[in-house]
Formats: sequence, structure tokens, C-alpha cells
Amino acid sequence: MGSGQISGGGIINGGGGGVGGSNSSGGSSSSCCDMSMKCWCRWRLENQHYYNRILSSGFVFFFGCFVLFGSIASFYGWLAFSPSVHSSLSPFGCQDDNEGSWSIGIFFGDSPFSLKPIEFSNLSNDDSAAWPVANPVVTCASVSDAGFPSNFVADPFLFIQGDTLYLFYETKNSITMQGDIGVSKSTDKGATWQQLGIALNEDWHLSYPYVFEHDGQIYMMPEGSKRGDLRLYKAVNFPLQWKLEKVLIKKPLIDSFIIEYGGKYWLFGSDHSGFGTKKNGQLEIWYSKSPLGPWKPHKKNPIYNIDKSLGARNGGRPFKYEGHLYRMGQDCGDTYGRRVRAFQIETLTDEEYKEIEVPLGFVESNKSRNAWNGARYHHLDAQRLPSGGWIGVMDGDRVPSGDSIRRFMVGCASIAFAALLIVLLGVLLGFVNCIVPLNWFIHNSGKRSPTSLSWERPNAFSSKVRRFCTRLNRVPTFLRVHIINNDLRCSSLELEDVCETLLKMLFRVRDSCSVEQGNPSGIE
Repeated sequence: MGSGQISGGGIINGGGGGVGGSNSSGGSSSSCCDMSMKCWCRWRLENQHYYNRILSSGFVFFFGCFVLFGSIASFYGWLAFSPSVHSSLSPFGCQDDNEGSWSIGIFFGDSPFSLKPIEFSNLSNDDSAAWPVANPVVTCASVSDAGFPSNFVADPFLFIQGDTLYLFYETKNSITMQGDIGVSKSTDKGATWQQLGIALNEDWHLSYPYVFEHDGQIYMMPEGSKRGDLRLYKAVNFPLQWKLEKVLIKKPLIDSFIIEYGGKYWLFGSDHSGFGTKKNGQLEIWYSKSPLGPWKPHKKNPIYNIDKSLGARNGGRPFKYEGHLYRMGQDCGDTYGRRVRAFQIETLTDEEYKEIEVPLGFVESNKSRNAWNGARYHHLDAQRLPSGGWIGVMDGDRVPSGDSIRRFMVGCASIAFAALLIVLLGVLLGFVNCIVPLNWFIHNSGKRSPTSLSWERPNAFSSKVRRFCTRLNRVPTFLRVHIINNDLRCSSLELEDVCETLLKMLFRVRDSCSVEQGNPSGIE
């Protein structure tokens, strides 16, 4: 091979420099090949920076983290928040609800302190039934099946008219996710219940429908604390039509009731909006000469502002028994609405109030959490029947509020996910910086001359990174992430120097490239 064949002038000019005076066609062919190779090399160098950016370790690291974190976040969101709808129930009723799955049961006894579930009364709703009626008697399923989608039913209050029982309760609408007041009717001592519909529906949440009679009129005082006041409604067409009678107190009182005692009317309720108020541990009392008001606050308000487990918040209708007045309170210690506690009121005047706790006599089911009210029951309305016996309605749930066990498991799973992400992040970072640069970069693939290889092995940036990472892996793990994040960064200036050096190297070996492309026999 003559020296003229590898010189710059031989390649550019093409004619007169060939072996044995070759004609212009050979020179033209060689010139075209040379020009093509030069253009290809120049195009490759011009786009070298672009490819380095596309397949750089930073880009691969970012893309890998994006895919990894996105996949884990999607899976976690699906696992934690996807609703589970029971296929046997209406898709618009009895959906999973973070407030629970409350239902309502009925009890009978000779006194309010000896109430037993309806199954002990051996009542039947069908002559062909093999088993007596058992609690719960009103559920979200029975309400939803009647055409009123409900997630749960709670806060039951009875209104007795002769042999007919009317049951008012809070029902959480499955569509609006708002509490409404529903009503059911029974004419067979509570064995069967006809779902009459929604008695009261406002633009805000309603619950605790305290129903009572005064001067021949039937009133309802539901909780509507979201509105910011306490309202009284009067029945227009009992039990389904009601109209606003009066705003009793412009305070967001919750779980309120009115009772006549000592020639006055007393209103008990809780206000959780005040500064320093202990939620579910506050109680206030108001008094008046009429249930329509005006109401005056008790001198010792707040009567209670104590621990939520001590029963300050009301838990149903008060009742009189053997000359004493009793109040139901909620124990919210372990979870919201854990149980009902009974208190005998010893002193109730304009300036004094005193009560003592007494045994309720309610025996919890031996089925524990498997019972319909095994986890909690927070409301009881006990009343005397015209026959002389006592009847009571109680709500119950088999799932604690927020389910502490589920919350604990979700918390542990979250910590495990976080630890796994940290490990995967370190593995991915090491993989990208130590392996990817040598195997995925375009300029490191394809056929290269020995001269190129001999220059690349000691000088290529990717080789330097690999050797550096190899040494870095010997450093303790707690230092590795810090060093990688701070030391393995190449500036744009370094990339330009590498590209310039590569350009010079390619010009030196261009003739070799030309020979390899133009001489299929492989003559070197």
C-alpha cells in the first residue's frame, strides 16, 4: 500500500495518485467512498453529544426510578383505596365505609337494666321459619333493598303509638355519602320492619334523630352540627313529612336530647368547636320553661371536659326508672363508640349537676368480634311499653373505628415499602453507573480498529467510571450513596473534551475505515 493512499490529498483529489496510473473512475469511486465516510463520521460526531444525553446514566437512572416508583405507587393505591363491593348486594348499598358497618338490634326486658336480645323472646316473622328472629333487625341491606341506598344505619330512636313501633335512625346515603334520617315501622313487636323511606334530608349531614311529643305535637331534634346550629322540626304528616319549627341554639351541638325534670326542660349536648375542647369528652347543659326555648346555659358549663372514655358524650335517650333519672353516655376510649355507659343523675338544678355511674346490665355476646355488635355499641334508647315491659333499640358494629389492627398492618407495610425502595434505589444507582456506560452507549458498540481500542481502554470516560465505581463499592454502604451523588458527576466541559479527542482520533483512522469499507477482501 503506497503512502499516497493514506494521505489527505490522495483521498480528496482522487486522480493521478492511484497505483499504476489508475483511471479517473477508480479515483472517483474512492473519492465518493471517502466523502461518504467523512460525512458519516462528521454526522456521528455531531450527534455524539445527543446520544450521550439520551443514553446517559442520569437519564437511565431517572427513567428507571420513574417506572419503579410509578409501579409501586399504582399498586399501593389500588391495594389501599380500591373499594370492595359485595357482589351479593346492590352496587349502590352497603359499600365499605370508614365510619363502620353499623346496624340496629332490638331488646326486651322487665326493666331497662335487664334487656335481652329479641331472639330470647322467641318471636317469629313467619310461621314456616325454623328459627326465631335474631338481631340485627334493620341493616344497610334491608334499607338498600327497599330502594334507599345505605352504607350503614345507626343512632336509633323509637316512637311508640299503641302497638305500632316507629324507628328513626341515621342512614348514610351510598351515593351522596351524607347522613339522612330514615324511618321504619313494625306492627308485630319488632319481628319485621317495613322501610318507609327518608323522613328528613337536608343539604348537610344529619344524625341522632331525637323524636319526642309535646302538647300533642311530634318533634324531631336531629344533630346537624355541620350547619352550625341546633334545629327543631315538627311533623306535618307523620312520619315522613317534617318542617323546620325553630333554631333552638346557634351552636354546633352534637348528640343532644331534651328531658323534662323538676318542672323544667333540660337540654344536654356536646360542643366540640370550642378551643381546648376534648373531643367526645365534653358535655353542656341548657334549661328552659319550654322545649321551644329560649334556652339558658347552665352555670357550670361545660359540665364535663374530660377524657373521652368516661362517657361525657350522650349515647341515647334518657329515661326515668323507679323515681330516678338516667343518662346514657358513650365510652370512646379504645375506639369511637366502644360501649354505652349508664349514669344516674343525683342533682340537676340551675347551678348544680351531679351524676354517678351505675351498671347497665347489658351482657356482651360471647361471639366477640363475630357478633353484629361485637366490636362496639354506642347508642341505646330504652322505653316502657304500654304493656308494662321495656323495649330498647341499640346500634352495633363488628369493626372498630378505623380498625386499629388494619391501621397497624398498613403502617408496617408502608415502612417495609420504604425500606425496599431504599435498597432498590441503591442497587439501581450502582447498576446504572457501573454497567450501563460500557454496554448501552452507542459509541461503544460496533467494529473498531485496534488503534481505537488501544486508546479507549485507558482513556474512555465510561471505563474510568467503571474503575472508580469498583473502588467505590469497597467503601461502607452508608458512605456509598453520598459519594455517588456528589462525585460521579461529569460536567459539560468534560464531555466536550471527550468528543474533541474522539474527533481527532477518528480523523487519524479514517483511511483504515475507508479501506475496511472499500476493500471487501480485508487488505490492510
